[in-house]
Amino acid sequence: MPSGVRIASFAIGMLVLVVLIGGLIWYGAGRDRRGDSSEYVASAVPGMSSAANGGRFSWATWGRSAARDRSVHGTGIEPPFESPEWTWDSKDHIPFSPAVKGDHVFVPVAEGRLAMLDRSTGDEVWDTRTAGPVSSAPLVVDDIVFIGTREGVMQAFSVEDGTESWRVTTKGPIESSPLHVDGRIVFGSHDRRLYSVDIRTHRIVWTATGDAEFKGAPARSGNVIYAGNYDGNLYAVRASDGVVLRKTQTRREFAFGGSLFSTPALAYGRAYVGSTDGRVYAIGAKSGEIKWVSSTGDWVYGSPAVAEQRVYVGSYDGSFYAFDARTGDEAWKFEADDRVAGSATVIDDVVYFSTLGGTTYGLDIKTGRVRWSTDSGRTAGLVTDGEWVYLAGDSELRGYVATSAQQPTGARRSAGASVNES
Repeated sequence: MPSGVRIASFAIGMLVLVVLIGGLIWYGAGRDRRGDSSEYVASAVPGMSSAANGGRFSWATWGRSAARDRSVHGTGIEPPFESPEWTWDSKDHIPFSPAVKGDHVFVPVAEGRLAMLDRSTGDEVWDTRTAGPVSSAPLVVDDIVFIGTREGVMQAFSVEDGTESWRVTTKGPIESSPLHVDGRIVFGSHDRRLYSVDIRTHRIVWTATGDAEFKGAPARSGNVIYAGNYDGNLYAVRASDGVVLRKTQTRREFAFGGSLFSTPALAYGRAYVGSTDGRVYAIGAKSGEIKWVSSTGDWVYGSPAVAEQRVYVGSYDGSFYAFDARTGDEAWKFEADDRVAGSATVIDDVVYFSTLGGTTYGLDIKTGRVRWSTDSGRTAGLVTDGEWVYLAGDSELRGYVATSAQQPTGARRSAGASVNES
């Protein structure tokens, strides 16, 4: 066979191979799936237990509740928020949103610090060093605040003075924000384990093992804990003893990426979670079956917020999405100024999120119309205690008095915004 013919045959063969591989990748990674009403409980409304009649409440854990729904209703809070009453400068990156309980705000600082501020003045009560850099959110239970470090240490600090009470060490970095479950804390580690630790005895009660790192935070519904893993599976683990009940593989054959860093949000009888394959998944909480799959244009690192039978989540493609919680249909899409890596928060009828470009948006949850925006934000986002709204920028925390609130006790009101830098 002449060399020219051989070269042409080889080129044609390679072209066919490329087309075949491309088709397989498209088949495994490019198709969405619409859902139906199976395993969908419309009455299981998220966010209702926190502020049914307005007033104060705690945002003491990542995602507000054990279900990590990132949603609160009945506050009466509406944007726009005017100039902040106070601003606290951490001097370093704030990687996750603060926890709020009682009269205090607990702020994680990436370099390896945890600070407690007065909620209504921004004054620093204490600032303590952690056992390493921090890439997770704090959890407050009674008089103890917990936070994990990238050195693999989960630490318990006294709320009163910030001194360390005790610690548990794992064999890998901890990026997983801890969850309070019946007198225990549950969290994941890069050592491929979920840990359940007794708060009173400080002992590990059980561990559950995955095939890769547990980086996101676990969520809970009833006696089941749900946690995403970097192997692409959503694990369902029995809370009482750590037995793995089932796991659902979201990563499809021939698909690139597909790791779960996003924390699942539990609502309507389903678990909603984002993936680095650029999609959002709805998984039946009882069956573990995938109910729908909806694509974005890039990685989904952030955790969804769920409210009004919709799922709200941002993507690295620079867009923010509202999906129908039952079917996965796109309700609306908003083009932001930059990539979205952080998680959303719903307060009444507005969903808030920040971008890597340093902007925070508040959008109408029904239409996606901009109700408010400000030039602060990055990954940590916004939380509220019903009277104050707290927004973490790259290195500063702002405290706003909610427009619906009466003069909160202890608020330092002035003609201009007060600034407290520490």
